[in-house]
Amino acid sequence: MKKAEIVILDNEEQYRDFYNSIFVEKDFFIGDIPVSFIKKDFDHIFFEPGKGGDYRFSARRAKRMLFIREILAGNFNTELMYEDDRGTFAIFCFDLECVIYLRSRIGSGKLQMGTFFDFGKNHQKMYLKQKKKCIEITLQELKNKL
Repeated sequence: MKKAEIVILDNEEQYRDFYNSIFVEKDFFIGDIPVSFIKKDFDHIFFEPGKGGDYRFSARRAKRMLFIREILAGNFNTELMYEDDRGTFAIFCFDLECVIYLRSRIGSGKLQMGTFFDFGKNHQKMYLKQKKKCIEITLQELKNKL
């Protein structure tokens, strides 16, 4: 049986502190490729567009932040994809109904966390919509693009 935890905290500050303690300056990998997390990425990962174009903190996303750790650890089946028009890499996890986007740190041999989102109630539709933007790649092909 596979399990992924959700995190229930009281406010944005607590989620931010939890993110920093779990992800920032910690060792994460896809295969043998390092994946880095920095403090300021929290605002991109766990905020989403609100009404009027303003971005707002998403507790819904933040509750699922440990899904990122489980996916990077290889604990769930995933699909590794490349979004050519943006030059980003996507890790789709159908079981957890989410996707992680990673940015290349050109010349460093590393990836940096870009964003993460779950597909919500229209999971299948959103999954297929996001997947249309990408092409499937292997871990070796990802390495070759770094």
